[in-house]
Amino acid sequence: MSSDGMAKITSTIQKLIKDKAISGAVTIVARRGKVFYFDAQGMRDIAAGKPMTKDAIFRIYSMTKAVVSVGAMILVE
Repeated sequence: MSSDGMAKITSTIQKLIKDKAISGAVTIVARRGKVFYFDAQGMRDIAAGKPMTKDAIFRIYSMTKAVVSVGAMILVE
């Protein structure tokens, strides 16, 4: 886990925000139970001018594929 690699994450998310592909993001990188990178960037509510926070709550739609995939992998295991 290099600091250069973590800087690339920051710059990539900033580029996505600048290009208006996303309004904001919360990014975390962990390995073996240790958090190496945890950052919130951009806006969580553009209209209200609210910045993204590390404890932001997101709605996640269409989780059927993810849940079914996990179930299938449990059965394979």
